[in-house]
Amino acid sequence: MSSDIPTAVQLDRAAEILERRDLDAIVVWSRQSLRHLSGLYFPHLAFLPEEYMFLVCTRTGDHVVVASYALPPDYAAKSGIRTVYWDFNTDPWGALTAELRRLGVDRGRIGVELEQVTVSDMRRCEAAFPAATWHGVDHDLMMARQIKTTAEIALIDETAKAGERAMAAAIERGRVGMTDREFSLELRIASLREGVDELTWLALNWNSIDQRTHPTDVPIRDGNVFSIEMGLSIDGYYCDLQRTVGVGAVSDEVLSTYRQLMDIQGRTIASMTPGTKVSDVHRRFDQDMSDHGLIMWDWWLGHSLGLNVHEGGTIWLSGDVDVVLEEGMVFALEPVVTSPAVLAVEDNLVIESEGARLLSGALDWSELVRLGQAVPARAQGK
Repeated sequence: MSSDIPTAVQLDRAAEILERRDLDAIVVWSRQSLRHLSGLYFPHLAFLPEEYMFLVCTRTGDHVVVASYALPPDYAAKSGIRTVYWDFNTDPWGALTAELRRLGVDRGRIGVELEQVTVSDMRRCEAAFPAATWHGVDHDLMMARQIKTTAEIALIDETAKAGERAMAAAIERGRVGMTDREFSLELRIASLREGVDELTWLALNWNSIDQRTHPTDVPIRDGNVFSIEMGLSIDGYYCDLQRTVGVGAVSDEVLSTYRQLMDIQGRTIASMTPGTKVSDVHRRFDQDMSDHGLIMWDWWLGHSLGLNVHEGGTIWLSGDVDVVLEEGMVFALEPVVTSPAVLAVEDNLVIESEGARLLSGALDWSELVRLGQAVPARAQGK
């Protein structure tokens, strides 16, 4: 696990939401918002939601974590926020109720993540605080995460580079005849060896619905061209990477198209400067593809990245087309063509004052990588 993330900036952003929305308190219990605002990461909340953890932020500047007794005190202390505990003989909602009453906000305007809260949990809130009013703050919290701190960027950078090394290690160990299940195992083992906490998803061969969704016993054959997409995280922060691999003899048309796609990817990344609208990025990309006779597989080109894989701002032809790139935003950019084969690349980058900086750029993928071969390091300045 990487270094701790200071949360003063994030808590200041929560204070801005409280003021702007005229709220008395915000209560969060999604693992993403808990990680962002308190610095504490609870990955188990994704599959053990009954182990409730809450963070309360009030307009008067109070903060309190309401946590299961299973949370080690030394880990809780990392946040610098007062922590109260509930155990499994008591009700977590009782502990939360007592804290909100103690803070004097039980009759106030309370912000919650309505898109994260179950209907039953919302009913608990309403029953416990009949005089309070409840207001969705999902979008506010998401947008507060768009501009990453230096420490957050460092974690995403660490994750992206670990994922890139893991892909390269598995590709070098790959061989004709192994099944994609065996190759998936190589990817998983390599990811853990490189220091990744979680491999959240792994998709092989976007041209096959079966291989995209789960490992199969289909053997890798000479002449195949397949993609690898992995979502990895360290301390709650994600990378989202995709690479294409050739097996043995690959046609000149595939090699040429791949080079063109990689060149367009480089020019698109270079166009992502502060002050640019994402719609302009997409327009330039579309023109570049058209000029080189390539057709994008869909209207999707990229998305923001952080504590969610798809986090707020998107680079596509619908949705957040008017988002303006700002320093500190982190994106995944993923062009794909389907002819003469499915060829894809997905890079992660951060917007800096002079333009975009690749986070997934330690290795050189400019030529189609072959299964069983080493991926070269990127030349300095390339």
